[in-house]
Amino acid sequence: MAANLDLLVPELRDAARALVDAAARARLQPRVTSTLRSHAEQVRLYRRFLAGSGGFPVAPPGQSAHEYGQAFDMVVSPMEALADVGYTWQTWGGGWNPGDAIHFELPGATAALQKSFDLATEVGKAMGEGVNVAGPLIGSIPYVESTLKVGAEHDPYSTASLAANIYLWLANLRGDCCRK
Repeated sequence: MAANLDLLVPELRDAARALVDAAARARLQPRVTSTLRSHAEQVRLYRRFLAGSGGFPVAPPGQSAHEYGQAFDMVVSPMEALADVGYTWQTWGGGWNPGDAIHFELPGATAALQKSFDLATEVGKAMGEGVNVAGPLIGSIPYVESTLKVGAEHDPYSTASLAANIYLWLANLRGDCCRK
């Protein structure tokens, strides 16, 4: 997993360095743990998260600002000081949420990704089809119908989580048939 601030988008790079420097001046021993992630790395981390093996939230594949160089994770010592670091980041205009205290991003990066996410298209991509496959999924994969009601408003978190689970299910299915 990359932890190099040079891999971030230019709009974020200098501000991220300034935050790390400010935390260092405050003697918080900042350590950047993640910046740009590949899609494969995001899938791996999300699988660990679903299995209960992660201490912090992980966005579904395709939904992480890390995959686009728009976010970085940082820890400090003591960890309780992350609230102060996050507050500082927010006053500078950055995106931060105490629910994922190590995650710092461009303002609105995650929200923009979730808003542009289309479950059926993403599942189609996962299947290698690149087409909308919503209809055939309803009734064929558990929990799809309850989350994907045609024409209804959806909670982007539950829809994205369902899509990621379907994506992982399909990836495992494809892997099973290819290993024979």
